Amino acid sequence: MYKKILVVVDDRVVTQSAIRQAIEMAQRLRADIHFLYVLPPPETLGFEFLPMAELADQEFQDKAMAHAQKMLAAASEQAERAGVLSFQSTGCGYNDAQCVSDAAEKMHCDVIVVGTDGKNAVLRILSGSIVPRLISIASVPILVCRDTGSSRGYGRRTSVSIRARHRRQELLERRRKESND
Repeated sequence: MYKKILVVVDDRVVTQSAIRQAIEMAQRLRADIHFLYVLPPPETLGFEFLPMAELADQEFQDKAMAHAQKMLAAASEQAERAGVLSFQSTGCGYNDAQCVSDAAEKMHCDVIVVGTDGKNAVLRILSGSIVPRLISIASVPILVCRDTGSSRGYGRRTSVSIRARHRRQELLERRRKESND
């Protein structure tokens, strides 16, 4: 089915969940994973004649690249611990969704895995999420993952309600004990 999986990596919490889900899928399907970090586009400052402005821009790009390498290395380490072959790459462009779509085509990936917050479509568009645009332009299927948290398969809302129910039961038991004393 899927032999090459492209996973969009960034520093959001939901991305960690997407990475875990992609690794599990790759294990089951014996697929390879390509981790992609989309760098911010190189901004050209209005005062290009100042050497200080150029240095600041280059320093920003260097820091962004270092951060990308750190995030990609962490994702690859998770994949390797699970026995999944992984590759790392970075992309850059003014349109993140187009950059991801182009990378998937270039690497001949069969599916793109991306994380999303639990916001509605309008809020995703306003906050700059690439998911709505990626869904409309990608030539391969998109797997959109939500944060599953650390509750072994339960969604974040489900695990919160389970914890709340458990906490209510503890409070009821404590009140019964206090009223009996």
